[in-house]
Amino acid sequence: MASQSFGTPPASQPSHWYASSSTCNRSYMLAAMRAGVIALVLLGILALIVLF
Repeated sequence: MASQSFGTPPASQPSHWYASSSTCNRSYMLAAMRAGVIALVLLGILALIVLF
C-alpha cells in the first residue's frame, strides 16, 4: 500500500487556484457591479408592476 502525505504541497508545485489579489479584486468588483445593475433593473420592473 502506498503512503501519501496529506500535508502542504511542495514548493515546486504551486497551488493552481491562487491568483494575484488585483485580479481577484477586479473580478469581484465587476461581479458586484453586474449584480447591482441587475438588482436595479429588477427593482425598476417591480416598481412598474406595483404602480401600474
